[in-house]
Amino acid sequence: MRRYVTQLYPVRRQSLQIVQPLGCPGIFPVKPSPTCPPCPCTPGLIRTETYQYTAISDGVKNMYTNSDAVMPFSTSGILDPNEVSVVNLFINGMLQPPNLYVVQSGVLILSDIPVQGVPLILQFIKMIVS
Repeated sequence: MRRYVTQLYPVRRQSLQIVQPLGCPGIFPVKPSPTCPPCPCTPGLIRTETYQYTAISDGVKNMYTNSDAVMPFSTSGILDPNEVSVVNLFINGMLQPPNLYVVQSGVLILSDIPVQGVPLILQFIKMIVS
């Protein structure tokens, strides 16, 4: 024997107003709010430059220098981390946490020895306020 639901349940619908972000006229063309003037601390455009150091693990050492770079895949040597904004290390394509390596000008020191043949990619990002 089948039983059917015969009671109606009210469905509440809430109307949401979409608030578009200010300052993105290319994506959300809206007029700026008269109650919120532009921030005087906005630095303007931030230009970035990226550099890449690539080496291949030999499975023996945990310290790499500029002389270990694979030049067809590198755009720079190992830069001084104090002269760039961001340093990322990728081992076999996986981003590594900063506590597993040390970067100094011309030297990369790893906390462990990677498997032989694994690519080591140091990415340097320099942010420049124009």
